Amino acid sequence: AAVAINNTRLFQQSDLISELVHEIRTPLGSISTVAYLLQRDDLPPEQRENLVKTIQDETQRLHQMASNYLDVARLESGRIYFQAKDFEVSELVDECVDVVTAKADEANIQIVKHFIDNQATVEADRDKIKQVVTNLLSNAVKYNRPNGIVTISVKKDENLTVTVDVTDTGIGMSQDDLSHLFERFFRGSTAMKTAEGTGLGLSICKQIIEAHGGTIDAKSEVGVGSTFSFTLPVELE
Repeated sequence: AAVAINNTRLFQQSDLISELVHEIRTPLGSISTVAYLLQRDDLPPEQRENLVKTIQDETQRLHQMASNYLDVARLESGRIYFQAKDFEVSELVDECVDVVTAKADEANIQIVKHFIDNQATVEADRDKIKQVVTNLLSNAVKYNRPNGIVTISVKKDENLTVTVDVTDTGIGMSQDDLSHLFERFFRGSTAMKTAEGTGLGLSICKQIIEAHGGTIDAKSEVGVGSTFSFTLPVELE
């Protein structure tokens, strides 16, 4: 049994590495092409600036990929440790909104905060929960429509859990896509046509939330929008 378990882990690691190599080829190819073009002496200044920005964007994309793959590897191997402390969820949400506001402004997307309990406090790894909230907000902006709305709400339930909802007015998802949404590497058919991604973000969110004793799920309707909800116990067991 131990050998079988070990072999399964090795196969999973091999799949993860293969997928990583496959994913990094595209941004590396873009950087290589742009670097070649930048060597041209007759390149107009405006075009040169655009090419430099492409390198910056693709480098950031590679950095995000590497971070995501490391998170997956650590979470699935059990080698990630949470540093729990008490914090107010509304304050953390404010920080996350600040992170995505610039991107939302580009598409004239309004972000609305709705705090039913401004002092809802949980015991959890603040950085990891911030990673989850930022990911959900970023997706809500990325897959929204121009002039759309993103609403994030925080409420404390009577059963000593805090619930965070992120709702968008975006492209939505089919019920078939919803059933696979939190699987590693999965990207919905509509999402693939709209924006780039690795299909790891939501899988990481799920593992972080469940490791804290919480739950995460989603509801969606094509052409209407989506709502992602997660719960956290007030005290970490």
